[in-house]
Amino acid sequence: MRKKHLRNIAIICFSAVLCTAALFDRASAEDVFFYDSSSEAAAEIREAMKNRESEVTVGVIKDVDRESLKKLIGGLLSEAVKHTGVPDEGDYINFQYSRYDGSAKTERVKGKTGVVLRYKLAYYDSAAQEKEVDAKVREVIRSLELDDKSDYEKLVAIHSWICDNVEYDSDDGSDLRRTAYDAIVNGKAVCQGYSNALYRLLLEAGVDNRIIFGEGMESNGVTMAHTWNIVDLYGKYYYVDATWDDSTGSLDYFLQPAGEFTDSHIPGDEYGAGFFTEQYPVSDKEFTFDVGKPNAAVISCARKMAAALS
Repeated sequence: MRKKHLRNIAIICFSAVLCTAALFDRASAEDVFFYDSSSEAAAEIREAMKNRESEVTVGVIKDVDRESLKKLIGGLLSEAVKHTGVPDEGDYINFQYSRYDGSAKTERVKGKTGVVLRYKLAYYDSAAQEKEVDAKVREVIRSLELDDKSDYEKLVAIHSWICDNVEYDSDDGSDLRRTAYDAIVNGKAVCQGYSNALYRLLLEAGVDNRIIFGEGMESNGVTMAHTWNIVDLYGKYYYVDATWDDSTGSLDYFLQPAGEFTDSHIPGDEYGAGFFTEQYPVSDKEFTFDVGKPNAAVISCARKMAAALS
């Protein structure tokens, strides 16, 4: 049964990632493995975050001064949560950890400069809860029978499942509301949880997408922090806001092009910058299928297009 919510409630969500950096010069690094590249060090941080580890220490061989040392602390973490296309990495991690404290020091390692970085990390969910998500995701994907279906059909099925099975949580003040766990396992979440759930399930089905953070604007001009997704269909990205679709009981925010959609959905600076929009171009034209009525003819057309473009 579809859950209805007031739209002014449905756009409430929160996102905070805080950093404090402490620099120091002396300490032993005997137990730290030093990577030759920042990307290798970031990969270890990524694995620790996937496992919801609260502390991780990595080493990297790198010539730094004090200013670049500060940048390296945040830079490695940004590299660790970059979009990889792996369902439980990228935005899935980025929007499910709440804060970090980072510290760094330098030490001579075999005649080279070694940097030891230590992170203390906090998350909205736990490793045990992520295991529940993994099991539930497998169950949902099996139940939707997505094998041999087009990307369009997969999106329709997953979006429908979320709108039919997740309720906007305007009462519970816990941070779990922001997670895929609360959305997929408990059936309730705020927009961040909706977006995380859509991101995870679509990537599990092989459909690329990203989470966008910004502001949602009401018709009266009031804005609130909000998240939604962009989804890749046949080389172009389209906006999808499962939270507002669920709250309005419509498909008004499903597969929308750039233009009118961004009157009410204002991307944050990071997502409106050229480097992001060039990599993830949102179509300026409406999607060609009748997304409001995904009937047999539409599905057949989707399959033909997918085959032609593969």
